[in-house]
Amino acid sequence: MRALRAIWRLLCHRIALRIVGVAVGVIFIYASLDKVGHPDRFADVVHDYDLLPRVLINAFALGMPWVELTAGLALIVGVWRRGAGLLASALTAAFLAAIAWAQARGLKIECGCFDVSGMSATEASWGLFGRDVLLLAGAVLVWRRG
Repeated sequence: MRALRAIWRLLCHRIALRIVGVAVGVIFIYASLDKVGHPDRFADVVHDYDLLPRVLINAFALGMPWVELTAGLALIVGVWRRGAGLLASALTAAFLAAIAWAQARGLKIECGCFDVSGMSATEASWGLFGRDVLLLAGAVLVWRRG
């Protein structure tokens, strides 16, 4: 119990929070770049998840990467850090829901996380879900304590 408190105090230290915020920000920026450059391919990935009505897919594929990029930049620069942490948390929770949806339906699809070209060979999977849980933990920490 004492060790957990020590870890918690360390994680809540302003320098650790800054490092976590920058790390989450870098991940979000990196994740947004290929999607911003190839919204048509990202729209195909979004379509494969079968979550949105067709009429919303293109608008989502055009807008969501810019939201990711904005959240990442804000986390790195440190402007509106708590708001950016909340946005990153909400986005990551949505990604977790999409991955769980794909897994529950047995879909074998590209995750669309960092590369939307279809060449990344990263499938939406429970392993990816676990990785995103760690990302969510970092984003929530910045949101709640940032």
